[in-house]
Amino acid sequence: MMNQDENLSQVRRNFLKVAAMTGVATLLPGGAFARAVAEPAADFASMDATGLAAAIKARKISPLEAVNAAIARAQAVQPQINCISQELYDRARKHVPAINPAGPFAGVPMMIKDEADVAGTAKHFGSKLDKLTPIAKENDQLVEMIEQSGFNIFARTTMPEFGILPTTETLAYGVTRNPWNLDHTPGGSSGGAAAAVAAGIIPLAHGSDGAGSLRIPGSVCGLVGMKPSRDRLSGPLSIVNGKMDVSGFLGESFCLSRTVRDTANMLALLEMKGAGAVYPPIGKVTGPGAKRLRVGYIMNSLGDHTPVPEVAEGVNSTLKLLESLGHHVSPVKWPFDGATFVEDFTVVYLARANEAKKLLPPGTSVDPKILRALVEPVSFSMSQLAEDVPEDMVAKCYARIAAASKAYFGLFDTIDILVTPVLLKPPARIGDINGSLPVAVVMQRLNNYADYTMLQNATGGPALSLPMHWTRDGLPVGVQFAGPLGGDRALLELSFELEAAQPWAQRRPPLWAPSKV
Repeated sequence: MMNQDENLSQVRRNFLKVAAMTGVATLLPGGAFARAVAEPAADFASMDATGLAAAIKARKISPLEAVNAAIARAQAVQPQINCISQELYDRARKHVPAINPAGPFAGVPMMIKDEADVAGTAKHFGSKLDKLTPIAKENDQLVEMIEQSGFNIFARTTMPEFGILPTTETLAYGVTRNPWNLDHTPGGSSGGAAAAVAAGIIPLAHGSDGAGSLRIPGSVCGLVGMKPSRDRLSGPLSIVNGKMDVSGFLGESFCLSRTVRDTANMLALLEMKGAGAVYPPIGKVTGPGAKRLRVGYIMNSLGDHTPVPEVAEGVNSTLKLLESLGHHVSPVKWPFDGATFVEDFTVVYLARANEAKKLLPPGTSVDPKILRALVEPVSFSMSQLAEDVPEDMVAKCYARIAAASKAYFGLFDTIDILVTPVLLKPPARIGDINGSLPVAVVMQRLNNYADYTMLQNATGGPALSLPMHWTRDGLPVGVQFAGPLGGDRALLELSFELEAAQPWAQRRPPLWAPSKV
């Protein structure tokens, strides 16, 4: 590994080379380009998506200039963090004339997590099985809404194989690194998205959350990572062949951002409206609420693990801040058996191990020996385990999860917001948790690392991670805030208040893409 100064010098050299190729240098007057290479990021590159959209509408920067600048920033830091699994640069440049100028985010560059369909491209799921993936004929529903709002998609972001792990290190696409410290993970499964936003390539990126896959990367990269209430974005759960669609049951696609207003504006944009909406639309949330909240907190995880002192310190300092702002803070307890819940969730989550089969065109089969050679040991082992789980066991797990969900939401009869850690530890080091390790080793390490966020995926309740703390070594540590079903507005209003009290958006990691555009 290069030291930090060597990394920054390499980033500037990359930027100089790429900017010359993409034409960014022509956007800067006089000696501004040379200064841009030497100076910290500012101006358009430092704006959030909402601010950049306003600048584009005001014609201070064009959509083509915006995407070219984002491409230059991406190529400057990609060798260090490896957050891109597929470049769509030509597609984005050609798409500029088709951008809807009336869209709220018209011309803002965007990256899509590599599990969503983007018309004319193939998704890869972080796996070597992508050799068999068909080209998508149309966008996923959420991707279509993102493009219709004016975002310009110019890359796919890396993810762990099939989104299984809370780190992003794959045999197919390599190791994705955290801009705050290259020896640590940016989280997963939306790890590439988080690394891209944290490094200043773009202000906001698409991601998804199946067991904490937005909140965990948000926590370890110093970002806002929100999982909205189930059905707020995509409508009621679907039933396939008489069975619940597990991916819809656990997962929610949304975004990672540097500011609360970007997250709030995206929720207002993407939430379901009209006759099909499960909840009354929130609309735009623009600031803190007036109501003082009853805040409950739990420090130990569902598996009754104790977080390390630096994580506990972040939660405790946040609780003190909440009290200073006039909120009532008190301890609460998990209202169900956490260990049983974790076991039940694990059984349900195993169904995601069969994602490998969804990569294949209908009617395609792969010899198990070939499959084993193509996928990582953890993915293969989980797929085998999933096939051995009896359906009646899965049904019993769903029933117990439903009972636990009812007990969990009962907490909100006496509190408005639940505060917990996001993870038991600060960001894991590269190599600690990845799909090439034996599954028994990975599971043991997971139990001592990620043991909070799965609850909201199983129950459907909303939750978000906010960057409330940094360790003495300069690593971000998020704090999780959760609410009852449909309680997304209260979470956003509280987030606005905390962001104003303890601003984080202008904090920069050591690896930050150089740009003045």
